[in-house]
Amino acid sequence: MKRKSMLLAAGLVAAVALVGCKSLPTQTPAQIAANICPGVQSEIDLLKKSGVFTGGAQATLTNQVQPDVDAVCTAGATVTTLSIQKLVQATFPVVLTAIANSGLTDQQKLQATVAVGVVVTGINTALSLQPATSTTTPAPAPVAASAVLAS
Repeated sequence: MKRKSMLLAAGLVAAVALVGCKSLPTQTPAQIAANICPGVQSEIDLLKKSGVFTGGAQATLTNQVQPDVDAVCTAGATVTTLSIQKLVQATFPVVLTAIANSGLTDQQKLQATVAVGVVVTGINTALSLQPATSTTTPAPAPVAASAVLAS
């Protein structure tokens, strides 16, 4: 039990290190992944060892959580903003549900939940610092007045 608490605390410390910088530079999706993946993979491994992913949660881990983590954290993966957002918006809530439904003590659940929350905050902060990309189509080029008069 003490080992699990210590490992959960270590995951939390690693996550805090992610957002503990004085200035947060703009990062590419690959740089964000390089910063978050050690903590994410460590936390998932810790939760596996803690017995969080048992029964139906094991299928969820295998079919949803691990593929989403791999899409961002596997060496050589093409990391995009969308794959990182999917990790935050779709995968982490599933992990939090597994934690809440697990046999961990209330203190361990709290520690694991806080660790995931800190990682999510770090990711969201890094994503928010990315330059905005325009998704609107450019306005059509102005038509010359002579073209309008000629018709």
